[in-house]
Amino acid sequence: MSTRAPELGALAVDPTDVVALWAEARVRYLAEDFPPYGSPAWYALHPDDPVRFASVIDAAEKWRKYGDEAGLLQWFREASQRPEAIHRRRTLAELDDKARQCRVQALDAWTARRAAITPNPRWPQAAIPGQENRT
Repeated sequence: MSTRAPELGALAVDPTDVVALWAEARVRYLAEDFPPYGSPAWYALHPDDPVRFASVIDAAEKWRKYGDEAGLLQWFREASQRPEAIHRRRTLAELDDKARQCRVQALDAWTARRAAITPNPRWPQAAIPGQENRT
């Protein structure tokens, strides 16, 4: 009994064995031994050929990671645009002022939420460090 794997160039899979087709397609996908999806070589393959399915897996993974081709091209166009002119950007003083405003708003929101918390009357009295005699 031989345990040698079939060569990648040969179709050694029964087209009715779905598990074997999937495994063979996966092997070819991982070995990157397949034509690009939609190419003339891809169209020449038999519809049940695992090599063809490996190309489909590759195209689906690329679409999942990078989106459709038009969306990817749009992203490249946006990424390659010239940045906003430096004289139109915010100054450091404006950014510092905005950061100060955000900190004040966050502190106000935190204070309001903290003031809205009421202890449950069933909770035991907790001693505040340094204020043990306070009730």
